[in-house]
Amino acid sequence: MKKIALLPLLLPIALLAQRPITAFPQDNVKLSWGLKNLSVVDGRLYGSSNGVMVGSEMSDGIVTMLRPDTLAHHLGSDFSYVVRNPRDSLLYFSQMDESTGRYGLYVHTEGRRRRNRQVDARNWSMAVYHPTFSPDGNMMVFSSQNKVGLGGYDLWCSFWNGKKWTKPLNMGNAINTPGNELHPVFYGNYLIYSSNLQQNGDSYDFYSVYVRPGSTKDNVIFGSYQVQRLPVPLNSDSNDIELAIAPSLQRGYWITNRGGQQELYCFVGRLDGVMLTGKVSDEHGRAVPNAEIKVLRDGRNINSTSSDSKGMYSLFVQPGNNYQLNVSCKNYFNYTTFTSAIRSSEDYLVATDRHNITLSYLPLGRTMVFDHLYRHGADVELSDDGKRALSPLVDFLRDNPQIHLKLTLQCFQTADSNLNNYIIEQRINDLRQFFLSTLPSNTQISIQNGNSEGKNEASASSQNIIFAILSKGNNSLVHSE
Repeated sequence: MKKIALLPLLLPIALLAQRPITAFPQDNVKLSWGLKNLSVVDGRLYGSSNGVMVGSEMSDGIVTMLRPDTLAHHLGSDFSYVVRNPRDSLLYFSQMDESTGRYGLYVHTEGRRRRNRQVDARNWSMAVYHPTFSPDGNMMVFSSQNKVGLGGYDLWCSFWNGKKWTKPLNMGNAINTPGNELHPVFYGNYLIYSSNLQQNGDSYDFYSVYVRPGSTKDNVIFGSYQVQRLPVPLNSDSNDIELAIAPSLQRGYWITNRGGQQELYCFVGRLDGVMLTGKVSDEHGRAVPNAEIKVLRDGRNINSTSSDSKGMYSLFVQPGNNYQLNVSCKNYFNYTTFTSAIRSSEDYLVATDRHNITLSYLPLGRTMVFDHLYRHGADVELSDDGKRALSPLVDFLRDNPQIHLKLTLQCFQTADSNLNNYIIEQRINDLRQFFLSTLPSNTQISIQNGNSEGKNEASASSQNIIFAILSKGNNSLVHSE
């Protein structure tokens, strides 16, 4: 049985907004005839299969079945792709122009005189594939192969000047490559498209650029665009193409062969986010693979991953939230830090927030020395710095109930052995309460008085030392006499 990500449809809306995007296949949709030219119009998913326009309702964002659609009859025309302009709500579609043998762009006018008219056919002299519109409807982007292009299929754009669409402009080599750039779609002010980078490249990936609102043919600067390859789960090691987005539903659909065959996939959630990324290393700078990294918010696990063979990790989270980053790995002390996921730049759909993490090696069976847990003198209560110094031990014991901690206390504060022993006994009581308040069980800890009975050791050194040994086992908390 195919494993898919659990749909977060039953989660509270506030929690859903905190979670990263989730991707999963639409198992009810079979693509035996292929599927292309995806778009979302008026709450329906459209596409073409074997030359037939098909569509489906999206029940809770889920596509149940794609069937031959009646939209072609409504338009009075066969077409390969359809999109609605948000500025005037008119339907635009691509259709073969039999007089030129190219796919032309047409607009459908409704009302009493329902008709289709071709858009600037004489001035454009190029095929129009997969047009899409900016949020204000005044910028149109499409894919076309032209003799003055930069490679295979390039992205071109045209602007509405109040009366008509301007002559198309090539969007430049920040976007266009020697390969093919196809299927553009706007997600807010971000333009997302597919590219294989090279003419002979087989694998398509999704890329995005930020398009400033109010762009016109006179102020647009294509050379300033910052192109970003989008992360998992939209992209994979396989072919990912044909993205269609329903922003109001926080849903999107695309075609991929990551499962070994062509499938229709869906994402749930927001695409704009923050990628927490970095390297997990030990104290000597060596990579730590297989470390478990968890992101929590208000005690809930939002996302998790493991570091790779080079110690690298990446986690997608939603911006504007405060997160707790927990890192754990066998034979290492746990690590915790806090971060606020902030988008520092609009240039990238997914911002990067780097956190390099250093894990301290956990010496099972070896003695660790803590000598700054108490303030100078005969204090018997842990200092705040002392509690912070012990917190990695507490976290590790909480996550590893099979580990036992043995603490041996020594005190050389006075020349009186009886007084030193009294200080130790009081500190043992305080330590016992500290661990009982921070651990779910008292069976992982044993504490003993390490002073030599009847001797006065190093009275002038004024030392307070705790020796700690971690081992596999399970002993009760001991208050040594």
